[in-house]
Amino acid sequence: MEINKRQATALLFFSTILWGSSYIFLKLATNAGMHSGLINACRGTICALIGYLLFFKQINRLTRKDLKLGLEIGVINYLGYYLQTAGLRYTTPAKSSFITALYVAIAPLILWLFWHERPRRKTYFAITLAVIGMAVLTNVGQNGLHLQYGDFLTLLSTVFWALQIIFFNKIAPQSSSSWVVLFMVGFWQGVFGWLTFFGTERATFGQIHWMQALVPIVILAVGITFLGQGMQIIGQAHTDATSAGLILILESFFASVFSVVLGYDRLTPQLVFGGAILLLASAMMQVDLQSLPFFRKK
Repeated sequence: MEINKRQATALLFFSTILWGSSYIFLKLATNAGMHSGLINACRGTICALIGYLLFFKQINRLTRKDLKLGLEIGVINYLGYYLQTAGLRYTTPAKSSFITALYVAIAPLILWLFWHERPRRKTYFAITLAVIGMAVLTNVGQNGLHLQYGDFLTLLSTVFWALQIIFFNKIAPQSSSSWVVLFMVGFWQGVFGWLTFFGTERATFGQIHWMQALVPIVILAVGITFLGQGMQIIGQAHTDATSAGLILILESFFASVFSVVLGYDRLTPQLVFGGAILLLASAMMQVDLQSLPFFRKK
């Protein structure tokens, strides 16, 4: 699919809105008694089935390279989810979301170390703004940031989120089709999710209220994993990894907005100011500053 950078940015932006809404449906699923392994197993399996039904012609022509790339992203994706979810058991959601957002700073560092891509000057300022915005949004300064075991696990997960951003930008386009990548992401998310469920969560199966869990799981699988992940994969193939990361970091902002709209949280100055700073950091990466009158050389 051939799209321009503006269309790619729009896809990433809508993907971020979907990812932000996912926290609500995850909360509904966990409230219904589902654990993370089973949630990922269901959403990944449904995503893979939908992908195959719609794009079976491309998927039936899977190459060895597709299988290799699919396994790599499957492992990266699973470890990011697993470590982040495990860390949440031992830390607060605010600290978790703030630490997770640090992937926006880790991705350029990995690109510099392994791909020798030196960040643009404005990248340093945009990343600094993004970290400040997340600190304000999560109120982590007032609550304190003393690293505990859960924080360490979350910090490890940010490495895999950074790697996923880079993978979608640099390696996924080498596959035979974006839909093949999406299918493989869902497939391996399902496989690792089922292994986790049967290995550690099987005893919780009888506690699940399926009438409450069914709708959020379907929305997570179809609306978030299939559509959101699909838009992210296509969008990232046409933009750079750092810019994509600074768009996707808005996920926490949109999660807070949805939480306020649905009555889970109240509107606070931190949400307004933190979100505004994040939007500014993201916009900064999308604008050619040299084209603005203020930055033009006289």
